[in-house]
Amino acid sequence: MIFNSKYKIVQLLSAVSLLFICSLTSCKKNESIGKDPYGDAKPPLDLKVNALASTPAQGDIASTVTLTGSGFLKYKTTLNVLFNGQKGEVLSLSDTEAKVKVPEWASSGMITFMVGAQILPGPKFQVNGNIKIDKAFNSYVGANEDINNITALPDGRMLILGNFTDYNNSGIRSGYSKLAIISPEGILDKSFKPGKGIPSGNLNKAALLLDGKILIGGQFNTYNNKKGRIGNIGKISLSGAMDSTIYSFIDRSGEPKKDTVPSFAAFFSGPVTEMMVQPDGNIIVGGAFKYYMTKRYYPNQKDTIITDSVVVNNIARIKPDGSLDKTYNFNLPANQANDSFNGYIYDAHMQADGKTIVTGAFSSYNGESVNRIARINTDGTLDKSFSTGSGPNDLITSIQPYVNGQMLISGSFSTFNGKAVSKVAILNQNGGLEESFNTGVGADGVVTKASRLGNGKILLTGSFQKFNGINRYGFAVVEPTGQLSANNNTIGGFIFTDNRFRNPVFDVINVDNGKAAILVGGFSSLDLQQNNRLVKITY
Repeated sequence: MIFNSKYKIVQLLSAVSLLFICSLTSCKKNESIGKDPYGDAKPPLDLKVNALASTPAQGDIASTVTLTGSGFLKYKTTLNVLFNGQKGEVLSLSDTEAKVKVPEWASSGMITFMVGAQILPGPKFQVNGNIKIDKAFNSYVGANEDINNITALPDGRMLILGNFTDYNNSGIRSGYSKLAIISPEGILDKSFKPGKGIPSGNLNKAALLLDGKILIGGQFNTYNNKKGRIGNIGKISLSGAMDSTIYSFIDRSGEPKKDTVPSFAAFFSGPVTEMMVQPDGNIIVGGAFKYYMTKRYYPNQKDTIITDSVVVNNIARIKPDGSLDKTYNFNLPANQANDSFNGYIYDAHMQADGKTIVTGAFSSYNGESVNRIARINTDGTLDKSFSTGSGPNDLITSIQPYVNGQMLISGSFSTFNGKAVSKVAILNQNGGLEESFNTGVGADGVVTKASRLGNGKILLTGSFQKFNGINRYGFAVVEPTGQLSANNNTIGGFIFTDNRFRNPVFDVINVDNGKAAILVGGFSSLDLQQNNRLVKITY
């Protein structure tokens, strides 16, 4: 109260002083009032643009578009017309009409009129090109939150995983929380019944097992109300049921009981980001964990559950039943893995020979220097024939197979082994850079995913706005040389529900015998069309 009183007194004295000063200064002639802060402001343009429509509303590169408005001739020498940021050639101009040629690198988006630094919005215009949105694919409603992974099933359906709690307005009570199966047309398959699904956490990855069942990995400890029996990895059937075993035991009061528990034995202490099935059925698991764990249920039919843990440090190999394979990078006398990676695993790819290339936030493997990328032999030892030198100067967020045993890498790096590269590169089988691939300046932000499309082009997605100075908003298609592909970059960029631009795509799969691809992620729109977290493109 004392402080408040003092504050009020100071306010009163300040007001009285201000009135006194004003009364003195008001009696004198004001010689100078200083520079007008708005004196340099540009006068409003005497120009109006019809922002509702153009003729036509869509067209090809080099086609002619008619735009209407008023006051065009006044700005004849200074007027520029931009198609999503790319300057078009004004072919003819009257006071109420402009005919403009669609420029070479135009893409779908807003047409704007620019005079000096002043911009007037015009109509939206769709630019036709080789890559198109498949409007027959059911992605308009889609998922209500991010889709992190899409996996093709042998019968043509697809399993999607992520953070979502609803797909295609199926209703949260239907249980499609964090996972669902969709048809090739994007329609929810209601024969897949995961019960209550995963109420919290997220799913990052799926792997098809040799027995026809599915391994799911992420950050979760509950599946269909079975809490505490799951540790960031689980095995389910194509019906959605958890692979389970029934145990009989005697409870502490002496009564016989039964309990249904997961039959898959593996638990991990942190998020699982990668799972790769070897030809013999064993599974390489990577992520951000320290321990592999397993539970022994009701030994000797006693009402007891025992948890065992083993240090594995971000990578391990498990058997088809989930038990730990102690022949893989393991120190048997110490009953723990060797030092392994000293940081988490972000992405990985298993080669045809069973070796695994791993990327992540690490700098060593078993005490040997490896900078954010390494290749591991089938026994878990470091493959020293894979030589990347000093490697990337920043994170590799994606590694994908390319051609002839080469690998596509992308991320936030700007050099690789000391050579300037702009966030995307091709590696040869020995770990060296493919010199013929060069994007030039490339992306002005992170390229989080690089994927080879069925037509041989390379799709780059990420949090970048421009690619080689051209507006692309997270979507760019380049040739095998690294340069932007003509007539394959007309699609307008990604839009998000909250209008905060970020990484749009988390996974890509080629479908329809390489004639199309499905992209999943966190976006709500692509190419001026609503597509919630998944979209199918054709080419």
